Amino acid sequence: MDFRRLRPVLILAGLLSLGGALLLWNAGADIALHRMMRLDADGPWVRPTLWLTLFGGLKVMGPIALATAGWLGWRRRGRDALWLVLSVGSGRLAVEGIKLLVRRPRPPVTDHLDAVSSWSFPSSHSAGTMMTCLALALLAGGRWPAVGVALAAAGLVGWSRVALGVHWPSDVLAGWGFGLLWIGLWARQGGPMRSG
Repeated sequence: MDFRRLRPVLILAGLLSLGGALLLWNAGADIALHRMMRLDADGPWVRPTLWLTLFGGLKVMGPIALATAGWLGWRRRGRDALWLVLSVGSGRLAVEGIKLLVRRPRPPVTDHLDAVSSWSFPSSHSAGTMMTCLALALLAGGRWPAVGVALAAAGLVGWSRVALGVHWPSDVLAGWGFGLLWIGLWARQGGPMRSG
């Protein structure tokens, strides 16, 4: 695969997603979409969605990234291990910083089907899953099937946050956009993506 083509795709997709999130938020469409997408509290899909949303949290994504970095180090791929830890770790910190700057409230507490305590924008589950899974896909060679699995994982985790009533749709779209943009920018810094 020609990684020189993938890098700008990630960056452009990230910028478009971030722009779409801001448009969605400013157009006031979040409330209607939130009501449409939120699961019924007594429905059969709440429990599986809670399990799905756990996958995207730091408690799962963090150990996956660290275990992969350890394995890469053991395989004498120290540069790739360092790239993984720095790209995903700095991205996670940046998302938390953005949350503190924006300070957007979450949807009404009465709509929450999961316990949350931080600000809403952007979704750290969505951004973290996008960054971690994309980074792993790129480390695995960046083939489209691996990238597709990464995008699907981030898509499902992001959907779960809206379905559980703890994020506005624009929060999730912004999280996806940030993750795409961040890994695209880090890939431009040499990362695991070597042509040839």
